[in-house]
Amino acid sequence: MSSISTTSPLSDDEYAELDTLLAAPALAGAAMDVSMLEGFLTAIALSPKQITSEQWLPWVWDKAAGSALPAQDEASERAASLAQRHHAYMVEWLAKDPDSFEPIYVCGPEWSVSAWCAGFVLGTSLDKPQWAALAVSHPQYLAPFQHLASASELDDDAAEAAMDGVIPAVIAINAAWARQRHLKSQAQSQSGATVLREIPKTGRNDPCHCGSGKKYKKCCADADSAAN
Repeated sequence: MSSISTTSPLSDDEYAELDTLLAAPALAGAAMDVSMLEGFLTAIALSPKQITSEQWLPWVWDKAAGSALPAQDEASERAASLAQRHHAYMVEWLAKDPDSFEPIYVCGPEWSVSAWCAGFVLGTSLDKPQWAALAVSHPQYLAPFQHLASASELDDDAAEAAMDGVIPAVIAINAAWARQRHLKSQAQSQSGATVLREIPKTGRNDPCHCGSGKKYKKCCADADSAAN
């Protein structure tokens, strides 16, 4: 058994290994690459709703439909293990130090920003009600991902502005939904106990818990309702 913690970040060699495994001829080009995978897992880690590996892993192998499963062999098991470890690390990173978040594409040109954002947009489809509510209350949060996921060229001013907006958007979304994730985590740890709220409920006329400065009813109320 590996001595590496389940929440350890992947090393550069492991990123390269995972990218190679996902590009295996047996997968016939259907699987995500690492750039797309990390964007996908970022959206999943952000969601207040817990999305299990059984729900998201099929999309790693089949980015078009999420219906294919790889052969149960050593290579696919290794790829799944690395992907699950990276997901666990993303969850911990966004919970403990979200302000330090950086997508993998800032590490070098070998990682695609368009693929990363396409993965992020795909990840939102696994929890449509909550992301749809967020798109209504804070459309500016999702605009950078949507623009870059569909951009064919990345050298225009709009693409550069969108790239500059990705990290702040991830941090803002994380802040907006931190309360919901906390409450769900507390509910699960209580195993059905009636005490759910260690954080006081936000009144509709109170300042929003995401820190936007707006009243709650004008900000995250709709997204919170979708989460419940």
